Amino acid sequence: MLDGPDERDPDGDPGVLSEKSPYEPDEFDPDSLGPDVPKAPRPPDGSGDSDVAALFWKLVLVFNVALLGLSVGPMLAYFEGRVDLGVRVFLVGLLAFGYGTFRYYKFRRDREDDGGAPDAETADDRRTDDSDAADHNG
Repeated sequence: MLDGPDERDPDGDPGVLSEKSPYEPDEFDPDSLGPDVPKAPRPPDGSGDSDVAALFWKLVLVFNVALLGLSVGPMLAYFEGRVDLGVRVFLVGLLAFGYGTFRYYKFRRDREDDGGAPDAETADDRRTDDSDAADHNG
């Protein structure tokens, strides 16, 4: 028995859409869609610089604490009315953010002094006003 007008009778004729075209493959191959996925190259020695990785994870933790303090501190002060605790938590977040920013820029400065290749962002920061003088658009 059919429950609604959209349901088909399982014993009835399946219709035109169920017939298989002679040009249709036996089984659909999803790998045939699109280009091949490229593989990422492996580092030559198999691992990155351990000092850089350690500093990265340390700064991730520091900035997570900073984000927590900078967001929860004002909420404690406003919603809970605990202004003293909110200010303290906010200051911890502010200090953590300052420390993380200081360590990040110290790392970048030390990396450039050691002869490491500056990244594209650093190269853009070093542009002088001479490039603006060469701009003839206005």
